[in-house]
This record gives sequence, C-alpha cells and structure tokens, in this order.
Amino acid sequence: MKEQDIDEFFQLLDDAYDLIGSGTGKVISAGAKAMFFQSLIEYPLPVVRTALSAHCMDKERGRFTPKPADIIQKIEEAAARDSRPGPEEAWAIALTGRDEAVTVVWTQEIAEAFNSCRPVLAAGDDIGARVAFREVYNRLVATARAQRRPVSWKPSLGTDPHQRATALKQAVKAGLLPAPAVAGLLPPPAGAPANDATAVEQLRKIKALVADFQRTAEEKREKLAEARRTADTEFKRRTNQSVQQYQADMHTIDRMEKDWIQQAGDIEQ
Repeated sequence: MKEQDIDEFFQLLDDAYDLIGSGTGKVISAGAKAMFFQSLIEYPLPVVRTALSAHCMDKERGRFTPKPADIIQKIEEAAARDSRPGPEEAWAIALTGRDEAVTVVWTQEIAEAFNSCRPVLAAGDDIGARVAFREVYNRLVATARAQRRPVSWKPSLGTDPHQRATALKQAVKAGLLPAPAVAGLLPPPAGAPANDATAVEQLRKIKALVADFQRTAEEKREKLAEARRTADTEFKRRTNQSVQQYQADMHTIDRMEKDWIQQAGDIEQ
C-alpha cells in the first residue's frame, strides 16, 4: 500500500469493526490502525480490501474483529488458488518435455525448474531429478506468489507437427494460451503444399524467437523487481516516518484534551 491509501485503509478497518462489533462497542484506536497498516504495507490496497471482505464473510473467523494475521492468511489462501500446478502435477508435465518431438505447454516455473534438473535426469537419476525439480519449483512458486505475479503458461514446441497441433489446440481450449498467439504455431491446413526443409527452418526460427522473447521478458522482470524492491524500501521508510508522526500528533492531541479537561475542572472548582 502507499501513503495515499492510509485514509481509505483506516475507513475499511472502521467499517469492518462497525460490522463485526455492532452492538458490542468494539472500536479500533488510531495507534492500532497505524500498526495494522504497517503490518500489511507490502500488499496492494485492492488485495487487502478483498482479503478483509473475505474475513468478514468467513463463517468462523468472521465473528471476530480482524487482526493483521487474519488478513495475511486470507491473502495467502487466495494466492494458493492461482491455478499453478502442484509439484507432483508440475513434475508430470515437465517429464513430457524429455521427448523433443512432443510439444508441452507449461508455466514459467515448470520450465525453469525442469531446466535446472536436466543434468541429473540425463545422468539417469530420475529420483534425484524429481527431488531437485520439486525444491526449485516450490521455491520459484513461493517467490512468484510473494511478488503477486500471475501464472504464465507458454508452449515449448516439439518437432512432431501433428502432436504439436493437438497440444496447442488443447491449451487454447483449456484457456491456457490465447488463440491468436497459437495460430502462427500450428502446421498448415491439410492439402497445403509442404516443404520439410522449410518447415524445419521455420520451426527453428519460431523456437529462437520464443526463446529470445522469454529471455528478454525475464530480464525485464528482474529489472522491474529490483526497481520495485528499491522503491518499496524507500516507501516503507517514508511511510514509517508518516505513521510515527501521525502517532505523535495523536498523542499530542490526547494530552491537550486531558489538559483542557483538567483546566475546565479547575475553573469549575
């Protein structure tokens, strides 16, 4: 969240406490709201808003006023439902990539994890390769979810044109790949003139373009992630200063109110 989100976030908390604590007199203090904000500062406001609503609708936890841990739990539960395959399913998908003739549609994390374990697999150690794959895959998925990156499916094209067409069409039907992006990867219609040498060269060029695109995209993601980390560090520093100043101002106001009440009492006496 950003500095400009503080007022809206505070209003969300007030609304949640009004809803859950209705009739009980439960309220949340300014200091508690500031601590709440700091605890969730790394998450975007829309994500926090959704998680707070999910807490309020929870049949069990929704009976109690929310704590930062409740909201973080809801955010993590939502991230776990991002349609990324589990490690065992991912390993099964990755294994189809052993055959160069086979076209496989997999996620960025599956592709990277499988590339990391290829040497072990090539040495004939299937069990060791599976263990290595799972460790790398779980780490990559955890990082992607922490950075709130959506799942990204991509094709790894095999040399068999018929199997390639089947795999790509199934991916489109399942909603994993957009139809326009797949159209150029499909073999020519039946009856169209074919040239094996030309087809192989075109496939090589397509693979090179896809690989170059993926490499460029990964470099851009890394640069963007580094820029975000730098910006987040600076933002957290400035936000902490703002929150501390807010708390100090509230403390000053409380003290002034107490002094005024004391003075009013002295005058009445």
